[in-house]
Amino acid sequence: MLFGTSGIRGVVGKEITSALAFAIGKSLGQEGKTIVIGRDSRKSGVELEEKLVSGIASSKGTAQLLGIAPTPTVALASKKFASTGIMITASHNPPEYNGFKFFENGDEATKQFEKTLEQRISEQNKKINEKEKQRPLEQNAEASRVFFVDNAVRQHIDFILSQVDVEAIRAKNPKVVIDCGNGAGGVITPLILREAGCRVVSVNSEPTGVFARKLEPNEENLKETAGIVAATGALLGIAHDGDADRAIGIDENGKVLGLDEQLVLFCEDALEKKKGKIRFFEERNSSKNTHEVGRADFTIVSTVEASLCVREAVEANNGELLITPVGSREVSSELRKNNAVFGGEPCGEYVYSGELTIPDGIRTALKLVELACRKGKLSELRKKIKKYPMQRAKIQCANEKKQSAMKKIAVELPCVVEGKASSVDGVRVDFEGGWLLVRPSGTEPFMRITCEAKNEKKLKEAFEKAEEIVKKSV
Repeated sequence: MLFGTSGIRGVVGKEITSALAFAIGKSLGQEGKTIVIGRDSRKSGVELEEKLVSGIASSKGTAQLLGIAPTPTVALASKKFASTGIMITASHNPPEYNGFKFFENGDEATKQFEKTLEQRISEQNKKINEKEKQRPLEQNAEASRVFFVDNAVRQHIDFILSQVDVEAIRAKNPKVVIDCGNGAGGVITPLILREAGCRVVSVNSEPTGVFARKLEPNEENLKETAGIVAATGALLGIAHDGDADRAIGIDENGKVLGLDEQLVLFCEDALEKKKGKIRFFEERNSSKNTHEVGRADFTIVSTVEASLCVREAVEANNGELLITPVGSREVSSELRKNNAVFGGEPCGEYVYSGELTIPDGIRTALKLVELACRKGKLSELRKKIKKYPMQRAKIQCANEKKQSAMKKIAVELPCVVEGKASSVDGVRVDFEGGWLLVRPSGTEPFMRITCEAKNEKKLKEAFEKAEEIVKKSV
């Protein structure tokens, strides 16, 4: 199988090759399609882009190139300029990885799209002559079928500025530290923060492909940036991954927000705003007795990995939490299907209702600034969230062994951890005062274990049992 939970991803030269890029392009360029292409700043992306374009043009398709651009920028461009978009990225994975993520009219490509593409690639690989794969772009494509798009970032900036409370930000004129990890976010986030009224301190914002830190924006990898936030007296800091579909906040004291904390803050804000809109609607229409018209469900979408504190926050705001398998495509799909007000995963990816329902780390960056300007310092907001002990681990497991390992785990885990078992994604067991989840990573050769409990002792017992079973099964 080529596809994981987030497109095609793997090590360059092993799973991700020029031949694969050419086959993807040739498969998608059929029927004269126009395809928007962007890439993150990894050096391997240049050749992959060239071979992808060569494949598209050789099959009479048209390629529109964005160059280095964030994943959400490419998604929006696929809606504005073409029906199909391809982002060359491995997101938060290490530099030796790369991959391809696909969009249809602004949304993440469906499983059916992936299935059809995989079949076409298989067919193309039987037909494509090796010499054709090696030929340079100019010998293999019509120059008239390759265009460069220079206003995609501008359109994305304008769209985001229309979706956030810019007046609240400009009124505070906050100092904000932004760390783009030398990834694709460097072409947009420092600029949009300045346009929104921030005094910006840029860190690792040159998209050079030479990464000054590891690409996953977590506490371990953001120690230096967190120190800069505290030392400069900034209101907050923000950090992206390689393709800027994620954004993580750092409070004014230099403490990185927990992923569940940040998710809670966004869920609460979305529900509070929805309540405010409905109250306004009811007051405006009370004399007409039409206050029920237009009422929306207070639904939040998250995944099987969401913390107990997320559920408690949603329910405290009279909302309903809808649980999906892990993956932004799953969250986005359910958000649209249920007309939900917000969706998010505890990994720093958030989906907003409206025109662009895919994870947008640039919009999240602006939302974090807006929250701090409207509601107060992030350190104070996070204090109000009730948190419980949680433990996470990942255990090495070759991709080809994941399926057989999960079969063993599905049988054994519910036998040693008493509770209600679910197979929505991997194996989850909800027990009194907590939950445990074991699932195969969709992007890396690992099994992931997540456990949360209100009691430290229960947490330790459940986690150790799960860890023993997983290690025995892989």
